[in-house]
Amino acid sequence: MRPALLVIDIQRAWLDMSEGLRCSLERRLGTINGAIALFRERGMPLIVVYHSEPKEGVVPDSEGFEFHPDVKIEVTDLMLVKSYPNAFNKTELQEILAMDGCDTVILAGLSATGCVMATYIGALDRDLHAYLLRDGVADGSEEHLRLALEVFDSLSLEALDQILPPKA
Repeated sequence: MRPALLVIDIQRAWLDMSEGLRCSLERRLGTINGAIALFRERGMPLIVVYHSEPKEGVVPDSEGFEFHPDVKIEVTDLMLVKSYPNAFNKTELQEILAMDGCDTVILAGLSATGCVMATYIGALDRDLHAYLLRDGVADGSEEHLRLALEVFDSLSLEALDQILPPKA
């Protein structure tokens, strides 16, 4: 298994639209940042996924496009911009993963029943293994979030720490 961490759509525009989503994310920031740190420490691929929605004014260089300031991404992280819920749809994500030899994606971010779910299914359609980061995905509805965690495979941060190879 060679996983990549996808940190999906934790952008100001989406958080500003839903207090429930913002609260859900704030409860999970520690786990998301823990996964980011773990992938960096182990030298594993980390991809920051942004959703562009021109009709909503969410485009590169706009305030709404920016990630939540408490998410520990860096300007050197690989950035992928998508226009569809599924991060594989009309992007170079599959090629990026193939170049890194990745056969597995760990999904964190927004929202469990939106873009995270669409990307999970997109990964399966491409014969990749997919896992939600348990306590690392947020949703505007805690009931919907629980359902997503029941339906889709997930891994805890502790399990990731155990299965990721040490940095070479």
